[in-house]
Amino acid sequence: MNSRTPPSHPRLGAGRSPRAPDAAPRGPLSLRPLVGAAREGGLDLIRRRFEREHQARLTHFMPGLLGLMDADNAIVGAAGCRPAAGGALFLERYIDVPIEAAIAAETGEPVARHEVVEVGNLAAEGPGSARLLIVALTDWLATQGYRWVAFTGTRGLLNSFRRLGLAPRVLAPADPARMGDALPQWGRYYTQQPQVVFGEIPPAQRQLSRHPGTPGWWLDGE
Repeated sequence: MNSRTPPSHPRLGAGRSPRAPDAAPRGPLSLRPLVGAAREGGLDLIRRRFEREHQARLTHFMPGLLGLMDADNAIVGAAGCRPAAGGALFLERYIDVPIEAAIAAETGEPVARHEVVEVGNLAAEGPGSARLLIVALTDWLATQGYRWVAFTGTRGLLNSFRRLGLAPRVLAPADPARMGDALPQWGRYYTQQPQVVFGEIPPAQRQLSRHPGTPGWWLDGE
């Protein structure tokens, strides 16, 4: 994804009580970069979830892909990442200025482009897995040295953030008119009124460490 050395894979522990339909998968879980055949498995999960939820048939994916793996080494969540320093972001088609300028205008703080990372193609086997994926991604991005994360979120995804006590800030609506010829492949995605949002990673990491559902998830990396 970038020139930084990847950290040890964060691992998540899980309780032994029976799973509810909305519960996270049992662990230990780990977040790993997906390459080769594992990347294809992550892309398959993303395609399936977007087709099921939005009747979308995606062909665009982030250059870096991370997978949330369960104790059986099955992929229960996946998300793509793109460092802003590496070039134009997918979501910058929705805004009229570079992402660092948009964040700076909203926060009143100076923002360097290398501090920003885009997350996209987020997919999980269920809401519980989605929330665990958010926690794992937040920790991973913090270890990579990023300060700001930006992404395009639907109502459902933003609700997962709210349930974790996080409130991403809105930059702009994701206007489907800016998708051009690629719009048809997104199915009903834009009926969910997606928005371009951002958040500051270190405070989010601290918030998640205090959330009632998160203590005990994190174990030492492999």
